[in-house]
Amino acid sequence: MNMRPALLLLVLLVLPLVARAEVAGLAGTYAGAAEAEGMRLELRAARGGLEGRFTDSNGETAEFLAEDRGTAAEGLLRFPGRTVKVRIFREAVGIRMIAIPLDAAGQPVLDGTHALVFLPPGTAIPPIPAGYMPPVYRAQTVDPDSFLISYEFWPPEAVAFGYEGLAPRYRPMIGLFPVVMADVLWKLCASTYQPPVLGEALRGQGVSCAQVLRTVDGWQKGGRFAAFKADVARDKSVVLAAARCARGYTVLPAICQPAAQRVARAAVSLETVAAVLTRY
Repeated sequence: MNMRPALLLLVLLVLPLVARAEVAGLAGTYAGAAEAEGMRLELRAARGGLEGRFTDSNGETAEFLAEDRGTAAEGLLRFPGRTVKVRIFREAVGIRMIAIPLDAAGQPVLDGTHALVFLPPGTAIPPIPAGYMPPVYRAQTVDPDSFLISYEFWPPEAVAFGYEGLAPRYRPMIGLFPVVMADVLWKLCASTYQPPVLGEALRGQGVSCAQVLRTVDGWQKGGRFAAFKADVARDKSVVLAAARCARGYTVLPAICQPAAQRVARAAVSLETVAAVLTRY
């Protein structure tokens, strides 16, 4: 897979909900980035959704109608010998398209799922962090280092599978840091796949998914999202260090002792995600 920097926009900038009235606003011409490099997507507003033209990296094209589903536009790309179901979401910059191939019986082939990013020409993109892991879309074990480094840049569905794939000892560690937990919940709550561990993630945090999504959306619209993300980066570095020390990935006292002390303070703190939602 081509791990070009544009892949980061997959989740860092994603808006979790798209109102019906906003689907028509997806109209435009977009160039593929990262895994979608060389692809092109043209969208036009149409009654009941969007009309589109998709061009793959080999120059093969498919016309399609994507119906308005409330949180996305959804349709089928039909090529000779293959059919792909797509869901198109707005992002803060450009759009995201989840592409799921269908087998001969019309059933989704989940292992073939791709999260494709399409951007307006000239969009600036951030660098990929060291240790980044591509999104996961099925149940599998995910180590905490990879999850913490990568989850901000994954689509919500990948975050749901990734969080579910963490060893049970690491999920409570993340929950001790409500700023990071708020960021994770923002993605978990936006996912169309709702893992059983979502209830565990919400427990004791004093919030519902609706509150998290509504509040973060307000931060984005009000210009407060960057301050939130700066605090996420600060606290996430502590969680990442603690996870690495717990696994024996690093044993340096200069790293592990401060991380352990910070985790100990977090363990006795009464702060929750509910308090974080009032901060920005």
